[in-house]
Amino acid sequence: MDYLNTAGEVVFFVIAVLLSVGLIELYLYLHFKLFNKKYYFLIPLLSLVLFFALTKFLNIYSFKVMTYAVIWELFFSYLCIYQVKGKNYIPYMLVSPAFIGLALLLLYPFIFEVYLSFTDLKLTTIMKWKETGSLPFVGFKQYINVFRLPPLSETTFWQLLGRTLLWTFSNVFFHVLGGFILALMLIEITKFRGVYRTFLVIPWAMPQVVAVLSLRGEFHSEYGFVNIIIKKLIALFPFLEKVGLSPLNWLSDHPLLTCTLINIWLGIPFMMVIILGGLQSISKSYYDAASIDGATYIQKLKYITLPLIKPVLLPAVTLGTIWTFNNINVIYLVTGQAGGTERADILVSALYKAAFVYNRYSYSAAFAMIIFLILFLITTIYSKTLKAEQ
Repeated sequence: MDYLNTAGEVVFFVIAVLLSVGLIELYLYLHFKLFNKKYYFLIPLLSLVLFFALTKFLNIYSFKVMTYAVIWELFFSYLCIYQVKGKNYIPYMLVSPAFIGLALLLLYPFIFEVYLSFTDLKLTTIMKWKETGSLPFVGFKQYINVFRLPPLSETTFWQLLGRTLLWTFSNVFFHVLGGFILALMLIEITKFRGVYRTFLVIPWAMPQVVAVLSLRGEFHSEYGFVNIIIKKLIALFPFLEKVGLSPLNWLSDHPLLTCTLINIWLGIPFMMVIILGGLQSISKSYYDAASIDGATYIQKLKYITLPLIKPVLLPAVTLGTIWTFNNINVIYLVTGQAGGTERADILVSALYKAAFVYNRYSYSAAFAMIIFLILFLITTIYSKTLKAEQ
């Protein structure tokens, strides 16, 4: 009967969302529509009474919460009476539910994380926070600790940063290179192109957990496909063993390399699809004109394909860089982050360990803010580079 309970919870959640949206729309409509009525003051007053009843029902009432509610009502009433004045209020009503939902899901956790980074929340202070609702303010101490103290037991922040940059560059480089080569091959195929593209996109399209764990098994030291192939090659070409080729303990001795190879395999199909779409948008007349002038394939690639594909490729590279920089899934699934090896950790996996293995919550919040600033810097540099290219 568990599925009935689950279905009931889903139905309750849907009803709660619809009811919340309806109350928001009614609240906005009354404020916007009745702004010039003599009895308008009853609308904010009634809203505060209902809010008071709701906070009491949810057991979250406090003087501070009601103070914020009164300030909001005064501010919003001022906007309705002196700014909006009943004009063009429909867009506000349409956008508000989505905006409030995103604020609750994204904005509030972000603000709380910023607050947490300036406090000292850990196992020894969490009970005090639960009882009093306040945490000791430590200023920039947590930010200094990120650079001064190792996030893990051995690996420092700077080692993790260097490893993360290497991980990101190597993955994105081979994503673009492999995707570009496959896209160039597919664009020349006239028959069954969709079939080939479907097979090539399977690693990216399937659930990442399934894809990563499937390929992880292929790197097993004894029964993995990779080592079996290496043994077969050595049996056929004995000189390969003399030059250093031999089966490896991939997961224990080379965990970061293993994660990189798996992530490259997962990321190439995405780049292939993006680049293939860009190649298909290039007019064949350019290539026909170049052929008439006697241009070689390499010259066409250099002077036609690459310049025209750049507007498509730059956003894809930027997205790929951000995704790879933040990609904890592959490392988590391959190495096991609940106390697993630190030799494959990058910034985000170290952040996960610091928060949920070592329980350093405020330290992790400051760590997360620093990672956010690094990504923000990368995005800013990309935006300026794109404007310069345009």
